Amino acid sequence: GREAVTYAHPALEPILARTQGIPVFQEQAMTIAISLAGYTPAEADALRRTMGHRRKEERLRAGLVALRERMVARQITPDVAEQIESDLLSFANYGFPESHAWSFALIAYVTAWLKTHHPTEFYLGLLNAQPMGFYPVSTLINDARRHGVPFKPPCMRDGSSDCTTEPSDNPDVPVLRIGWRFIRGLGTTGLTALQTASAERGFNSIEDVVRRAHLERGNTIAIARGGAFAAWEPDHRKAAWIALRTAGDSLPLAPAHDTTIATRPMSRRKQILLDYFATGFSLDGHPMEAFRRKLTELGVEDSESLKQVQHGSTVLVAGLVIARQRPETAKGTVFLLLEDEHGHANVIVPVSVGGADREAVRFAVIILVLGKAEWDGPVLQVIGSRFQPVKTDFIHRSRDFR
Repeated sequence: GREAVTYAHPALEPILARTQGIPVFQEQAMTIAISLAGYTPAEADALRRTMGHRRKEERLRAGLVALRERMVARQITPDVAEQIESDLLSFANYGFPESHAWSFALIAYVTAWLKTHHPTEFYLGLLNAQPMGFYPVSTLINDARRHGVPFKPPCMRDGSSDCTTEPSDNPDVPVLRIGWRFIRGLGTTGLTALQTASAERGFNSIEDVVRRAHLERGNTIAIARGGAFAAWEPDHRKAAWIALRTAGDSLPLAPAHDTTIATRPMSRRKQILLDYFATGFSLDGHPMEAFRRKLTELGVEDSESLKQVQHGSTVLVAGLVIARQRPETAKGTVFLLLEDEHGHANVIVPVSVGGADREAVRFAVIILVLGKAEWDGPVLQVIGSRFQPVKTDFIHRSRDFR
């Protein structure tokens, strides 16, 4: 970038001092107009908007002439006023993209620094800001876990509505506790009731949660399914029965009777599927783990082994479809982002792909891709030629183009 412009006028010193070493941006142009030309904030903002539009050169020149005249009228020497006019005109030709480049560079640096030095707090901020951005919650959590962030599930005893942090064995990396609001099926009314009740005092049992928050049956099932009663009953189904018994015991003359519930242990695969259904993520594993043995027998590369393939080689990849993109500039090309238990894979779907393959590209939850590996520097992309859905009862919604 260019060095900051220095003007022979003391009124400009505090303006330029705030952004020493970078060009005069549109915001500074507003400050100059207000400080040196007596513009109102509305007049200065109109000048800023004109500077940000390349098709307004005639209006911009007229606006800068008016700015120069008003600066001179307020005792700014003509040579300084002309220099400011000239620099603002020059800056308007490239300032919009450059000012955004500076902003994005700062955001990128701060983001990388936070993710490196305070990963728990970094992901905490991302999760508490949901819904936002490109990636689903499950992808953010899986990425955080790969970067060493420990997690705990939603908990009615120890957690709260938003995600929170708790001490861990490593004082530099606290545990990230998932908030109640990520429990699917827990409506706004139920969540508000839980927040109000917990603000008075903490919950001490499943019955205490249901009674004090006046939860309906649907909310109690959602909380149990999401594992948020585990502090008192680790088995999700037993917890649901306890909560339902409490929620249904509304007749004082006919109280519900305690019963012993015997449930079969749930397999890890079913637990992962239930977690995704209940919260959209799982802290017990990834859905692709259930298919890994069979996929390996077929010669399918996972995202970790994919890093070792040679440029131009034919590969088989498979993964959970996280996002589908079809930018207008790509002229029909579709981009898939696949995820497995180790990371991600980028797949490019050429326009020539059609028929059953095109249906799989559009609708498959988990997809198998035959294609050619192409390295672009450190980035690997698979140019797909054949696509096939992987049969599954897993429920997941990707971020798709419209």
